[in-house]
Amino acid sequence: MQTVVDAIVSQPVVEAARGDFLFRRLDCVAVKGRTEGVWVHELLGAPGEEIRNLQAARAYEAALDAYTARDFNASIALLAQHPDDGPSRVLQARCRELLERPPPPHWNGVHVALAK
Repeated sequence: MQTVVDAIVSQPVVEAARGDFLFRRLDCVAVKGRTEGVWVHELLGAPGEEIRNLQAARAYEAALDAYTARDFNASIALLAQHPDDGPSRVLQARCRELLERPPPPHWNGVHVALAK
């Protein structure tokens, strides 16, 4: 499942721009062939701007915390509150898959991308 976000940036960019922009933590991803993940974030806008999806973004981050804690049902419940949010739909589908096929004990929440 694909979703569209306007701009994705890495953790170092978020740290450098902290205070100047608002971001949504999207995922910790590892490219094919790697096991260590890198946090990626969605640029939401500048403080003081009207950010249309801010409530969905913050609910998504809470759901992402539940996801990484292996509480997939809690994550799904939070994500279901924002059915029009693309990233929420993607994470919700991933949670459902993990409920059907639980991850191994050493799973750390890093999503391994299948292609570079």
